[in-house]
Amino acid sequence: MVRTLILLKVAQCPYTSDTMSGMLTLDSLSGLLAFATTVELGSFTSAGRELGVSGSAVGKSVDRLEGRLGVVLLQRTTRSIALTAEGEALYARARQILGSVRDAEALISSTRETPRGRVKVSLPTVVGRHVIVPALHQFLDAYPDVEIDLWLDDRIVNVVAEGFDLTVRLGHLKNSGLIAQRIGPHAFATCASPSYIARFGSPQSPADLANHRCVRYRFPTTGLLEQWEYAGEQRTPPLGAGLVLNDGETLAVAALGGLGLVQLPIYQVAGHLKGGRLQAVLEGGDATRGDIWLVWPPGRSDIPRVRVFSEFVQTLLSRCPENLSRSTQEPGSRSFTE
Repeated sequence: MVRTLILLKVAQCPYTSDTMSGMLTLDSLSGLLAFATTVELGSFTSAGRELGVSGSAVGKSVDRLEGRLGVVLLQRTTRSIALTAEGEALYARARQILGSVRDAEALISSTRETPRGRVKVSLPTVVGRHVIVPALHQFLDAYPDVEIDLWLDDRIVNVVAEGFDLTVRLGHLKNSGLIAQRIGPHAFATCASPSYIARFGSPQSPADLANHRCVRYRFPTTGLLEQWEYAGEQRTPPLGAGLVLNDGETLAVAALGGLGLVQLPIYQVAGHLKGGRLQAVLEGGDATRGDIWLVWPPGRSDIPRVRVFSEFVQTLLSRCPENLSRSTQEPGSRSFTE
């Protein structure tokens, strides 16, 4: 393994002294790898085990890196290590540098490589729970050498800085220089329980929502209320007072309990609608909130393990109810800005 070889051989290399200031050396790469792995695993011992060398070898490599830079990167105690401010700054850059090295190796071997290795993926919680995770066994059975590191989170992650290979984003994307592929519109259903409708009736137009109890979602990261949107409406219609929650799964629970109207992704409530536990209202309103997107950092989408998992995710999302039937862009097309 390349990263192990660097650590093992650097001590024997006569051309890695501090006199080569300003030049990239084996010791530089070795130090970055030892440092980044230690941060990720929490100790020199664990990093050594991962890299196939002793913990003391890792510690010495980090010591040399600190010596060359003239700063302390890690605060050590007998039980733990912690990043200094300088260490945090270097760690962010080290991840990008080491990721580029891995990308280069993967690109060269991609034509003959069987997909293997780890794919780090960020998904909105609702997509992960209702679309991807229930079908994930199919992918793992087909590609047993691929490990999926799945992060379910409703924040907008920094794809490059946090080392993600793939992310799914919902709504309207901003320009960022990442590679994005549109899957289709993100379709929603406005619905309520039969007991609520029996008690309060059904709204006949978005304007009627002002007279109904509406259960709304508050984004935990921003504190903002999620907007309800309908085709033909220039802005969110006024909504009646009801309940505000900061968990998307609990919105469905509240609707099932008769607490009010909700607007949720169709794939989240499809089973409840089919089973009659929820009833759709304003079905002609065409509720959508932007689109569903696959997003990659540059250079990642063609790596075999990333490519096959991206295709798997695309297939699942394309099957979401009311998705590609109204798409205006071919599924395979891509944009080089978000």
